Amino acid sequence: MDDLTKLRRDHPGWQFGTVWASAASGPDKRRLWASRNGILLTAWTAAELAQDITREDNAAGPCSNL
Repeated sequence: MDDLTKLRRDHPGWQFGTVWASAASGPDKRRLWASRNGILLTAWTAAELAQDITREDNAAGPCSNL
């Protein structure tokens, strides 16, 4: 299972995507994003994004999926 599929499974209330950054002098780099209810989170790794989502879900309280 790829990392975006796992994020979608683990955090069903969020929308996910990627943005690629490229530079002539180095390898391309992928940035992941998650969005819900006007909140946008970004991270370089799926693990970091999952932590940010969990932190946001905990801060939002029990009505966060409305």
